Amino acid sequence: MITNRPQIAESRFSRFRRKSSGFTLIELMVAMTVFLVIGGAAMSLFRSHADLFSTQQGQVGLNMTLRNALGQIQTDAVQAGNGFYIGGATSTANTPVGITITNNPGSFDSMYLIQAATPAVLLTGACAVTTTGVASLAPTAGVTAANFASGPIMFMNGNGNQMTIATLTGATTGGGGVINIAYGPTNANGTNGAANDPFGLTAVVPPASDPDQLADQFCPTNGDYVVGLSYVKYSVNATNQLIRTTAATVANPDIIADQIIGFKVGAATYQSGGGSTSTPSYSFAATNAPTANPPGYSSNFTLIRSIRVSLIGRTTPGQFTGSTFRNSFDGGQYRIQALSLVINPRNLSMND
Repeated sequence: MITNRPQIAESRFSRFRRKSSGFTLIELMVAMTVFLVIGGAAMSLFRSHADLFSTQQGQVGLNMTLRNALGQIQTDAVQAGNGFYIGGATSTANTPVGITITNNPGSFDSMYLIQAATPAVLLTGACAVTTTGVASLAPTAGVTAANFASGPIMFMNGNGNQMTIATLTGATTGGGGVINIAYGPTNANGTNGAANDPFGLTAVVPPASDPDQLADQFCPTNGDYVVGLSYVKYSVNATNQLIRTTAATVANPDIIADQIIGFKVGAATYQSGGGSTSTPSYSFAATNAPTANPPGYSSNFTLIRSIRVSLIGRTTPGQFTGSTFRNSFDGGQYRIQALSLVINPRNLSMND
């Protein structure tokens, strides 16, 4: 008797083997396609978030750079005009003279922030005629000839409303402790060229007339005195760095910020008496008359009452942006931010 049971067992084994043999080619292709679609979407999402993070990192860094730079400028600017007065002298509407601004063509201005480097010291002996280049200072505790050996000085009358600038060439101690100073002589009206007045405070820009705040004679009997000056200068160098220069760092100024593409300084001024016109808005044209369009302050820096500093910076070209990014300002492959700050020096006149 013949039986078919072995064939049935073999058939079941074959079916089991076929079912456990793995994926078909079509199944693999479908799975790979799905994986590639999902993986590509994930990579695209990751890439976009990486670009966004890089962009935000660059913008945050740039914003911090600009804010820190403006903070440093503000720290220096609020001290402008500090230490100019002596004894009972009071400020007037013509002083202080702690800020000078150079409005240059293009994007980069510069400015000096000036304050006292030595205590104010009274004149002694005969009246000092500044065209002679010599004067004598009264003995003062803690002040020696070394304090007046070099650097800029300011002559100021006892009322605080007339002054001139000179540059020291030396100082000696005379009888009774008198300090005899020598300096570059001024012009007959108290005006100067750049060699004797690096700040430009006493320069007269044609066709302006001699400002009545300037003088060439200062007398001890009027309580007139001399102050040594220090300064901080802000400007932008050829490599787009905002630099901070002092008398001690002329050869190696401090770098305050990189990638600066704009540095503009304007001033709000006040003029009183004589029918003159106030200029309450911020002017970026120092050499224009107050009534000009745009208004200015005729390079008469005694009129400045507050300043507006604007900084424009960029991220490093080619970094923190996508490969196809171009900004709308100048088409460069970098992002741009601008910040402005209004600063009121705390040593301003209260007689305005």
